[in-house]
Amino acid sequence: MKQNYMIKLTGFVLILSALFFACKSGGGDINEARKKFKDLQYAAAGTIYQKVYGTTKNKDIKKEAAFYAAECARLSNNWLVAQNWYTKSVQQDPTNSEAKYRQIQALKFSEKYVEAITEANKYKKDVGSDPKIDLEDCGSINAQKWKSEKTRFVVENVAKLNTKFSDFAPMYFRKDQLMFSSDRLEVGVSGKDKYGWFNNGYCDVYTTTLKLNKKNKEIIENYSPPILVDKKNVNGKWNDGTVCFDAKYTTMYFTKCNYGEKNDGKGAHCRIYESKLSGTEWSVPVPLPFSTDSFDCGQPFLSKDGTTLYFSSNMPGSIAKPVTSAENPEGAELSKDLYSVSYSKRGNAWGDPVNLGPAINTDGDEGFPFQHEDGTLYFASNGKCGMGGLDIFYSKGQGTDWSDAINMKAPINSGGDDFSIIFSKDKESGFFASNRLNSKGGDDIYRFTKTPLVFTLSGVARSSKDGAILKNTTIQFTNSNDTIKLVVKTDEVGSYRIPLRAGTDYDFYGSKPLHYDSKIYGATTKGLEVSTDLVQDLSLTPLSLDIFTVEGIYYGLDSADIRPRSAEILDSLVLVMNKYPMLKFELGSHTDCRADSSYNIKLSQRRADSCVGYLIRHGVDSMRLVSRGYGENALAVPECNCEGPNERIEGQRCSEAQHQKNRRTTVKVIDINYVAPPKPKTADPVKPAPGQRVRPGSQPPQRR
Repeated sequence: MKQNYMIKLTGFVLILSALFFACKSGGGDINEARKKFKDLQYAAAGTIYQKVYGTTKNKDIKKEAAFYAAECARLSNNWLVAQNWYTKSVQQDPTNSEAKYRQIQALKFSEKYVEAITEANKYKKDVGSDPKIDLEDCGSINAQKWKSEKTRFVVENVAKLNTKFSDFAPMYFRKDQLMFSSDRLEVGVSGKDKYGWFNNGYCDVYTTTLKLNKKNKEIIENYSPPILVDKKNVNGKWNDGTVCFDAKYTTMYFTKCNYGEKNDGKGAHCRIYESKLSGTEWSVPVPLPFSTDSFDCGQPFLSKDGTTLYFSSNMPGSIAKPVTSAENPEGAELSKDLYSVSYSKRGNAWGDPVNLGPAINTDGDEGFPFQHEDGTLYFASNGKCGMGGLDIFYSKGQGTDWSDAINMKAPINSGGDDFSIIFSKDKESGFFASNRLNSKGGDDIYRFTKTPLVFTLSGVARSSKDGAILKNTTIQFTNSNDTIKLVVKTDEVGSYRIPLRAGTDYDFYGSKPLHYDSKIYGATTKGLEVSTDLVQDLSLTPLSLDIFTVEGIYYGLDSADIRPRSAEILDSLVLVMNKYPMLKFELGSHTDCRADSSYNIKLSQRRADSCVGYLIRHGVDSMRLVSRGYGENALAVPECNCEGPNERIEGQRCSEAQHQKNRRTTVKVIDINYVAPPKPKTADPVKPAPGQRVRPGSQPPQRR
């Protein structure tokens, strides 16, 4: 009987067990090997195939033995052994494209990505273009880049939970427990009985209690020795595992394989069951109505609100697997896709399963869904561009509308199978399973944490004139989260450095005596997922006798009136003059070329006086202002020069827009060391001599 949901392959059937293939002595009968392979007894079949390979002289049988010895190792998740046998298979039969394809996958498992790319190029040259090779090539190329990228994730093997067997599918239970699946021998319900696929035990559900740090519950100080969750109802004689719970932890949904309607082990598939907690005991599990024995269903996860159950299945409507020589020779097998099914509390019933659609599912296999309460869906897939085997991806959406899945990259993903990830509430830690290199057994449970995000902003203040460093430059910062202003000064070498908060926009500028303020710079930590040192140098311009770049003070024809837009610009100039009291300005006004030049001199002077008068009315010291009319002597558009007896006719050569540019006021700094004269002292009021009478009205009334 095919127990798809209790195993994990690279061509994957749902994971409840995986162990490195162990070679044993056995007979050399090719027919016996074929029978055991057909019966899914890959461990035993692989041993026989290897024996046949070493003893037969028949070339065709030798080719078959080498390839299927590799297949047995692969299907038992022993990629290191598989790599050796696929190499032998290609040597025996260079035309075996399937062996070449699997050899590339085996190289990726060992994270030999350069070699995998080389073999992929050879495959394309020898066999031709192939989408599945392109997918492997994509993964190898990306994996090299991802392994070198900065990351917040720190991953460690949870040695106290792992054995030489397969331990996987961790799931939180209440605040201080973790349940997981394991096919460890002898301690399970089935005792010493072995599951023929791997020659390991049958999978059971175990639990461990987490010793949490009293001050920081995210820190796990220790794990209690794992024990069976239940020997009566949850765990049985066959494969059980991949659990999830409702928000109150009183209902469990989990996978049971091959139990059948009578729990006699005669079922053909894996199904999702429900069990209720009463006191300390779990009730007899009942299969969910949509999960029949006609196809596989497993790896459930219930949304926080209890209305949506996500799961993996090859039910009708799933994407068909690619045709391969070993697993799907007739193109009849469906892949494992992710589905959701809704629960109606009013009707107390489950609806019809819905395929999550092409953004999630592929013609490979998808499984192990986990949805964080923020809505992000995490899952494992071997049908997308990945680092090797199963990779963990995430997406956001609902129903059949999901965003493109994003690979979680290294170190969460590796060359091996990475799957069944879960996150803490704040997403700063969690667990997942992997059979990556240097694992303790087959699949191991790993814990990940995130290093704290640290953001800084630093730079150097320099003069825009000669690049000289500017020490003691004042830098003022504002941010998007509050109204607090931060002020720092550059040090002796013109440098500054400040810490930044995550998810925040910053604006800042530099100021220094005898310099104009720098422009306003921006920096942001929004969207940054790793600690980052941001750098922004500042440039300040020294005060000098240069033309002030002021645009937009324009006039109507034959007019000196201040327009509303010109008033706004002059208001800005008031701010500048208030900020830099040592500056003295000339406001020079101009006309277009039309009309008599002497008239234009007078008109331009009225315009300059108009600007100066506006500034004085807004509080600027008149001693800091000089008005000067230039008439038509300094045109902004020189080609609009129409001086002469026919000036009006000549003036028609230019458009009104060009003449408008000439009717303007410019601003020039004429002194950078202006010092306001001291204000005259106010005379003290005359006090009457003793005995002197003061006439009414001769002094101001006093406040009493």
